Amino acid sequence: MLSEYRKIVNALHDEFQEYLLNYSKRAKKLDEYNLTVQQENMLLFIMRNQRTTVNEIAANFSITKSAVSQVLSHLESKGFIRRESNPNDRRESFILLGPEGKKYAELIEETDEAFVKKYFSQVEMEELEQMLRTMKKINQVIHESNDAQ
Repeated sequence: MLSEYRKIVNALHDEFQEYLLNYSKRAKKLDEYNLTVQQENMLLFIMRNQRTTVNEIAANFSITKSAVSQVLSHLESKGFIRRESNPNDRRESFILLGPEGKKYAELIEETDEAFVKKYFSQVEMEELEQMLRTMKKINQVIHESNDAQ
């Protein structure tokens, strides 16, 4: 039975890789920004969680605050993000999109919109919702397992 799970997991991995490849082919303009995968993932998190903090980013990615700070420093030097002091706690800063980050966010939005219109709209909403529920369940199992360790 474990081998059946393994086959499915391998097939899922292959499909996700193909999806990411297809998405990146259609998002060529994003390549011009020369972001690493880690920088891009962190920037996407900041886009979806405006006014986030280093602690929240570190917790989300399960990495150290030092590692987050290194990536943020690079993004800040390129104008992708900016820091704003938390008026309630001077030791903490909020992380917000900078001018380049806002341009990047607009491009992501345009790319996602085109992808939804052209491809996702051809799949039944119920199927997409089921796929989302399944991924959430898998992630929940992983998180619960990690919390128990």
